[in-house]
Amino acid sequence: MMAAPARTGRARERGQVLVIFVLSLVALMGAAGLAVDMGRFYSERRFLQNAADAAALAAANALIRGGTEDDARADANAVLTRNFSIPPNGVAPNLPPGSGNEVYSSGHAGDPQYLLDGILISGSGIRVAIRNTISYTFGRVVGLDTNTLVGRARVRFDGNLLPIAVRRYVNAPGSNIGVSPCTDNFTEFMDFFATANTACLGTDTNDTARVDPNPGAAFDPSAPDGDRSNHGPIVEILGQGADPDNGADFRGFIALDIRNFATSSSQLYFNGVTSSTSAQTLKDMEAQWFLEGGYPGPMFPPAVAPPDPNDQVAALDGNSAGIAIDAFADRFAPGDAILVAVYPGVTMQIPDFSMTTPATIAAPTTGEVSSAGQFRVSRNQAFSGTVALTTEMDAGDPLNPMFLGQLDGGTTPIDYSPNPVTPSLGTGTTVLMEDLDTNGATPGIYTLWLRGEASSPYLSVKYVPVALKVGTVSRDFTITSNSSEQTAAAVGDSVSFTLNVKRSGGAFGGSVALSLEALPGQTLPAGLGAVSFAPSSVTPAGGSGSDSTLTINTGTMAPGQYDFVVRATGMNGDTTPRSVTHLLTLRVNVATSSAGGNQEYVDIVGFAVMRVASFNSNTVSAYAITPMITDPSDSRLRRGQVARLSPWN
Repeated sequence: MMAAPARTGRARERGQVLVIFVLSLVALMGAAGLAVDMGRFYSERRFLQNAADAAALAAANALIRGGTEDDARADANAVLTRNFSIPPNGVAPNLPPGSGNEVYSSGHAGDPQYLLDGILISGSGIRVAIRNTISYTFGRVVGLDTNTLVGRARVRFDGNLLPIAVRRYVNAPGSNIGVSPCTDNFTEFMDFFATANTACLGTDTNDTARVDPNPGAAFDPSAPDGDRSNHGPIVEILGQGADPDNGADFRGFIALDIRNFATSSSQLYFNGVTSSTSAQTLKDMEAQWFLEGGYPGPMFPPAVAPPDPNDQVAALDGNSAGIAIDAFADRFAPGDAILVAVYPGVTMQIPDFSMTTPATIAAPTTGEVSSAGQFRVSRNQAFSGTVALTTEMDAGDPLNPMFLGQLDGGTTPIDYSPNPVTPSLGTGTTVLMEDLDTNGATPGIYTLWLRGEASSPYLSVKYVPVALKVGTVSRDFTITSNSSEQTAAAVGDSVSFTLNVKRSGGAFGGSVALSLEALPGQTLPAGLGAVSFAPSSVTPAGGSGSDSTLTINTGTMAPGQYDFVVRATGMNGDTTPRSVTHLLTLRVNVATSSAGGNQEYVDIVGFAVMRVASFNSNTVSAYAITPMITDPSDSRLRRGQVARLSPWN
C-alpha cells in the first residue's frame, strides 16, 4: 500500500487562508448587521425627536391661545398620536404618562433635566420627553437584545416683546370724577390698561373702581371697539398720538438694548450695542426686533415700585418712530396680539431730582427744635412731578433715638415745609425742617435718613443721611471718601475707595469701626464678593485725618448700579463717653458704561398684551386685553409671546 503524499507548503497556506476568510466573513457580517441596527436606532431617535418637538410646540401654542394645562396636554398627545401612527421601525411608542407620573433617570426624581418620559408645564415653558424600546436584529448574534431611545424637547415662552413703551396713564393723577361708561376723552384722566368702560374712574393710586381687561370675544375687524367691557380703550401706541404727558419728543419707540439710567455712567448695553453705536444704527437694530420674532433678551426682571435702574430703558427720538411703524406693518395685522412694555406716562432724564445734605441738627435730650435746618431739592428740565419727604430711622444703630422711640412723632419726627415739594431748576427749592421734639434721648451723635420720593407717575426714590446731635457732645469726627462712585469694568473686578476719618473738636479719644451695609429697606446684592477695610478700625487724627482703604470685589453680581452705606461708629472720649455714628453713601457701577448724549429714558413699570386695532404710515393703534402685569413671566402674558424650541439644559 502506497503512503499518502505529503502536503505541500502551498496547500497548507490555502487552508489557512480559508479559515481566515471564514472568520473575517463572520466579523464583517456582524459589523454590517450592527451598522444596520445603528441605522434603525438613528431613524427611531430622529423620529422621537421630531415628535417631541412638535408636541412641545403644540402644547405651548395651546397655552398662548389661552388654553389650560389640560388643553396643552391634550394637544401634545394629539400630535404624538398622529406621529406614532407611522413608526419607522413598526413599533409604536406609548404616550407619555399623565401629570404626576413622569419618569426620571434613576436618582434624579423631580429634576426636569433628567425627565425620561412625560410632559412638564411651568411658567417659563414646556418639556416633553418620550421613549421607545427597539429590539436588535443582527446584534443578537453578539448578545445584544434591546435599546431604549429617548426624544426630548423644550419650548420656552421667549421673546416677542416689542420695542414699544405704552403710556399707562394720561392726565394723571386723576380727579375721581369719572363716570362709567367712559367716553375715551383723553384730555381727562385715563388708565389705558383698564376696560374702556372704566378707564376714566379713580386715580393713578386708586384703581378700585376700574376693571381689568381680558381677551374677551374673538377680534372683529369691522367693530374692534364693540365689547368695551372686555378690552381697554383704543389708543395710539406708536407714532403720532403716542406722546407722553410731559410733552417730550417721544412717540413710543424704545431702545431695549440700552438700560439703567441711574446716572450718566451707569448704562448697560446688550446684543452688540455700545455707547458709541450711532443713532441710525441703533434705530435699525431696534426696528429689526419687530421682524425677528420680538426682542431676544435678556428679558427684564419683574418690575418694582418705585422702579430701580433695572427697569429703565432708553427712549428714542420721536422722529425715529417712522422706521418702527414700517417694520411693524411688515409683520402684524389688525387682530394680532402683541407684547409691549408699559411706562407711567412721562419720560425722564438724568438726573431726575436731587437733594442737598442738611447741616447737622442740634437737639436737646428733651425738648423742641422749632427750626432744625434746611436743604434744597432741584430737578432737570424733564422732571414734572413733586417730591414727598419723609424721615427714616437708622435701623442699624440700636442706640438711635428714633429707633428707641425717643423722637416724638413716631415715623414723622420732622416736619418738612413745603411737603411735597415742587423742585425747581438750578439751585433748587428750599425746604425747611421744623418741629423736631426729643423725649429723653441719650446724648450722642446719630444719623437719620431723609427720604425723597417723586410722586406718581414719575416714581423715583433717593436717600440722604442727616446727622443728629443730641445734648452736649464735645468730640466728633467726619468721614469722607476720595470718590462717591467707582466703576468695575467687568463682573468680578474690584473697586477701591480711600476713606478719611478726621477728628473734630479735639482728640476723639476712641476708635471708629467701619462696616458696609445697604440702604434702608434693601439688602446687600446677591453675588457680592469679598469686602475689606484696611484697617477696619481707625483712630481719628487731626490734620489730614486717618485713612482706610475700602475694597469691594464684585464677585458674581449682575451688571448694574449698586448703592452702599459705610457705617462709621465709635465711643468718644468725653467725660461721659458718647456714641457717635456717621453714615456715608457710596455707589458702585458693575460692567456699565456712559450714556453719551442719550440722557432720556422711560421707567418700565410692567408689561401687557394688546390687540392691534389699526395702523397706517403715521401711527399704530391698539387696545389692552390684559391688565398691566409686573412679572414678564406671568402666564397671562403668553397671548403676546411666541413659543421657541430651546436647548434641553
